[in-house]
Amino acid sequence: MKYDCLVIGGGISGMTSAIIMAKKGYHTAILEKSHSLGPTIRGFERQGLFFDTGFHYTGGFNNGEPLDVFFRYLGLSDKLEKRPLDEEGFDSFRCLQPAFEFLFPYGYDRIREKLAQVFKKDLAAIDIYLKTVRKIYNSQPYINLDIRMDSGLGSVHGASLKTFLDDITGNEMLKCVLSMHYLLYGVLPDEAPFALHALVAGSYYESANSVKGGGLALANAFQTRLQEIGVDTYCGSEVTEICLLNDNSVSGVRCGEDEILYCQKCVSTIHPQALIKILPDSAFRPFYRKRVQTLEDTFSALIVYAKSSQLLDTLDRTNFFLFPEMALRNTEMSGPIEENPMFIARARADDGKMQQDGCIIICPTPHLRSESRTTLFEETNSLDYDSLKNHLGRAIIAHVENSYPELEGKLTIADCATPLTLQKITNSPFGSLYGVKHKIDQYNPLPLTKIKNLVLAGQSIIAPGVFGATTSGFLACGSILGHDTIIKELRQCL
Repeated sequence: MKYDCLVIGGGISGMTSAIIMAKKGYHTAILEKSHSLGPTIRGFERQGLFFDTGFHYTGGFNNGEPLDVFFRYLGLSDKLEKRPLDEEGFDSFRCLQPAFEFLFPYGYDRIREKLAQVFKKDLAAIDIYLKTVRKIYNSQPYINLDIRMDSGLGSVHGASLKTFLDDITGNEMLKCVLSMHYLLYGVLPDEAPFALHALVAGSYYESANSVKGGGLALANAFQTRLQEIGVDTYCGSEVTEICLLNDNSVSGVRCGEDEILYCQKCVSTIHPQALIKILPDSAFRPFYRKRVQTLEDTFSALIVYAKSSQLLDTLDRTNFFLFPEMALRNTEMSGPIEENPMFIARARADDGKMQQDGCIIICPTPHLRSESRTTLFEETNSLDYDSLKNHLGRAIIAHVENSYPELEGKLTIADCATPLTLQKITNSPFGSLYGVKHKIDQYNPLPLTKIKNLVLAGQSIIAPGVFGATTSGFLACGSILGHDTIIKELRQCL
């Protein structure tokens, strides 16, 4: 079978890329290793309750904001119903030592007002912070449609998030509040480029929305649109080789042992280390291969999917960020459960048919790269593994209930996920939450490669999350089709 374009990976970035290429007249197909498109965001049902995975909420999705414009261009807007989070406090920050709580609103003016009310002596620092975030966010191509691509993407150079905050204020609690969203991109504040933080957090500062039906609704909307536009999908098809011609240009891909699909263009959205394995050794110089093979991944997580005996009204339009202390310390997150920060989101049926309620608790942990850390989770079918998983799940629930008295006695385990679970579901080599770590002075792959007709997309390229993955699809396809052309068409969607 011959195609104009093949897309490897059927996640958000892959589906985005396929729609863009098909819109421009390319006969396009997606190859996805799992048995369904959007495997990481489809969620699952346990004990009569549906739990989201991979997608809980997103920023920059109000009318006219970048993700809204992207989805209009992709033809998804009429297939999704936005579900706004609480504009006065879409995220709740709670610190245990010392006891402190802050409801984080969205909208720059609203953020400034609330921060100034609590941190009265730090208004100058707050203004510097918000001004810098806004400036960096609005300087990114495709996010700001007036910015040319030749201005470049966010740099891995410059100050880390921690260094930037240390330079503008000595208020440790303010620094902790302003950095809390690092849990959404998986890089600790002393490693995260401030530019990355501005890109991710800045989108939430504009707005915070989920969609009715959660990640499953989003995946289904993409799938319907792919069918409408004539994209062929090959699910359960693992790409085992990218075939190259003598001039180092892509000619097709091999699925399994025998089947070859031919193409003129190829977009890869898989983990860069997985990509290296399916390319000939001669495709890249040894130095580049080594650099990719040694890329650090974001942290993994223990995830508890909890069922509640009562409605969790406090989690209706607000997520919880639970921190043990206010210090921005560099931790390996390998100590006792109660020493790790946590993210908590509601699990709820949007159709009103299910009378039960629940929540999802994400506790960051080390990924599986280091052999010393695999011993807890290496026996997938053993009683020891199941016992340990449930023990840790109960410990996480106990800590959450102790930290939020309104939840005490209401939560039971419906299921748990470990780094090993994430490794299997996300196809990330080490079970990381957000793929490759975007950290100071780590040179992650860019959309363009040295291989002719091969471009890259995915959360390891630009930034994690639905917003980052979608943006990466536009950047990858713009590298093939011409950025000016795509940006001109995006402007028409405003």
